[in-house]
Amino acid sequence: MAKVMAIPELIQVSCYAGSRGAEAPRAFRSSTAGQLDVVHILKRWVQENLQRVQKEYFEVLASDGETYILYRDRSLDLWFLEGKD
Repeated sequence: MAKVMAIPELIQVSCYAGSRGAEAPRAFRSSTAGQLDVVHILKRWVQENLQRVQKEYFEVLASDGETYILYRDRSLDLWFLEGKD
């Protein structure tokens, strides 16, 4: 089970950009984990709250061998690190 951070960390993400814009993370940089490549996307899902704000989640295997939970807040177009296994 992933350890969810009390406050998600704002991160920088390099993405694969397909026909719908930024579609999937390829690498990310965080102050806690440093610069990591995404080796494999394990899961992907979208959540929407009552205000209809959508967050696109990715559970990824990173180049350090760890599993991370990243999400993109679609309304802000910002990426966050939410947790780590």
